Amino acid sequence: MPLGLSVRPARASDKPFLRKLVDDKYSDLKANATLSRDQIEHLMEMQVDAQNKGYGAMHPDALYFIIEKAGQRIGKLTLGRDGEGARIVDLGFVAKAQGKGYGQAVVLSILNACGQSKCPLTVTANLTNIALTAFLTQHGFEIVDHQPGAAFALMCWTPTKEAMQS
Repeated sequence: MPLGLSVRPARASDKPFLRKLVDDKYSDLKANATLSRDQIEHLMEMQVDAQNKGYGAMHPDALYFIIEKAGQRIGKLTLGRDGEGARIVDLGFVAKAQGKGYGQAVVLSILNACGQSKCPLTVTANLTNIALTAFLTQHGFEIVDHQPGAAFALMCWTPTKEAMQS
């Protein structure tokens, strides 16, 4: 993969790292002075469990990966099947690895694989993340399902002849 990234299957020993990803994502909640440390810990554990159960129920055939850079875990990727195509279910990075182009590198690598496999790729995108939606649109994703007023939309990329030949 570009930028010195590598991807490997997630293991049971990655659970503390996956918890760190949740902690990083909800760091603003930890700053909330109205919740006790025990309450915050309970909420974080509930979030990890909800993600695992939710992804498993919605995407029973999903594959779970850990993204590494120079042997250090920096992110996670969950890929599922979406009909005849693939779906990015979840892609996330620890705080120190965000904003460095790693997410874009992972998505472009998946697009390359999907082009070679001749399969479409879908992702649910947060439309309030302008940089994300601009990146996806620039690389050929189109909105295929969006409820009026919703912050999220399903976007799909269909391989072009050029992508299938690369």
